[in-house]
Amino acid sequence: MNRLAASFSKRIQKILTPKHLALFLFFLYLFSLIPLLMIGHYNYPSADDFSEALEAHRTWVSTHSLIGTFLTAVKRAAGDWLHWMGYYTCNLLMAFSPTVFGGRIYVITSYLMLGMLSLSTAYFLHAVFVKIFRMDRWISLCITMATLLVTVECMPGAVEAFYWYLGAVNYTFIHGITLFYFALLIGCVFDPERKRKGKIIGASILGFLVGGGNQMSALNAAILVIFTLILLSVLKKKKERKLILIPSITFLVGFLLNVASPGNLVRAEGASGMNPVKAIFVSFYECLDLCLNEWTTWPVLLLLLALIPLFYKALEHTDFTFPCPLLVAAGGFCLVSAMATPPLFALGNFEAGRLRSLMFTMYILVLVLVAGYVTGWVRKKMTPVSQTRTRRKDLFSPSAALFLFVILLFYPFAALITSIPEPGFFTTDAAVNDLQNGSAKAYADALAERTALYESGEKDIVVKPLPEEPLLLYFSDITYEEEDWQRDAICRFYGLSSLKKEGGTQ
Repeated sequence: MNRLAASFSKRIQKILTPKHLALFLFFLYLFSLIPLLMIGHYNYPSADDFSEALEAHRTWVSTHSLIGTFLTAVKRAAGDWLHWMGYYTCNLLMAFSPTVFGGRIYVITSYLMLGMLSLSTAYFLHAVFVKIFRMDRWISLCITMATLLVTVECMPGAVEAFYWYLGAVNYTFIHGITLFYFALLIGCVFDPERKRKGKIIGASILGFLVGGGNQMSALNAAILVIFTLILLSVLKKKKERKLILIPSITFLVGFLLNVASPGNLVRAEGASGMNPVKAIFVSFYECLDLCLNEWTTWPVLLLLLALIPLFYKALEHTDFTFPCPLLVAAGGFCLVSAMATPPLFALGNFEAGRLRSLMFTMYILVLVLVAGYVTGWVRKKMTPVSQTRTRRKDLFSPSAALFLFVILLFYPFAALITSIPEPGFFTTDAAVNDLQNGSAKAYADALAERTALYESGEKDIVVKPLPEEPLLLYFSDITYEEEDWQRDAICRFYGLSSLKKEGGTQ
């Protein structure tokens, strides 16, 4: 029996190589994105999309000048910085949105957000795994694809993370820019000297943009940048500190412009935020509660189990000793917790789906990095140095290959028995359901009919209620209330005198 099991394990070892596993996960991830992009073609703007794009839209309609439209968006962003909110990068991205140009260009939203999340995560993890720790590229790709699969498929508030442009560009898109920024910082230090100049210039530009991004990502970046500069100073790594100094300064300048914005004070007057000390403590609670009670589902646990043999194999060629693993894990928890502090301080709550989706994305990323660090520490403690570089790079050990094979078999079984009682548990499953039952098409047809009425030249418009509210597309709609800011925003955008919804009295 033992001989049969050993023979089976060796066969799996030859089939499930790092390269084969990486390619399988890569194409599985691409395949999972197809329904998410397909349903994006039924997407339409809503809520703040109309109000934020108003000025630039008027310029575009009257001039059709791309430069003039962009300058109008810059003016709007500057006004928001002075009178509403300090995140100038987000202000510009909101003012110069797809809604500005009308038509059906809004459908690019899902491509922009899923593309940015995928590319930035892959680029960042490649920089960490391959450039810093000299991991095998195929195993690095395995970990990256597994991370993206769990992040996208288990994303809470996916409508605000991928489909509602205003929410997604503020958080998902800025998160992507932040990851690109840190990947370039790594390149400034670890790339060959001939490539460093370009990385320093790129990181300096992105650093300024990250500094003006949403304050959750900006605060996280500030913590990491300041900590890195202090650590390099303590370790007397003068050369490395010098290489990242300019990109760090441009980021910190942008971050100060963000938090010191006059608009922040204006917005704070109408909000009931928490005092800073309370916000910090509540942030720790929110992180602990969400991560343990809501987000550490069976796919996340399976990811953690799969990471152990992957990292154990991948880190066999690194000289890094992985000191203080408990401190690193605690630091990761603090970093994820810090994401809740800005909205709690400014608004007193952390309920919006776009806020939680960003924190979840960061949670999975930090969880993967901490798992790799702890696994590296265990490997260094358990495996003698003389035995760390004797195995073939292109093969897992028989036991590791068998372990990963079992996980690959269990995942589709668990996914099937989960999707039947909970059709929206996975993001792709939710998209497939909305496509199959026709709710996405019915939703889009209704909004297309409304848009035709808005653009008909009539000034007093009556629209039908939406027949469906697809899980991944519906964010908000006009109400029957006498005072409705969403209805007012649409009226200003299309130049309407009145807008009513059938069945109401407004």
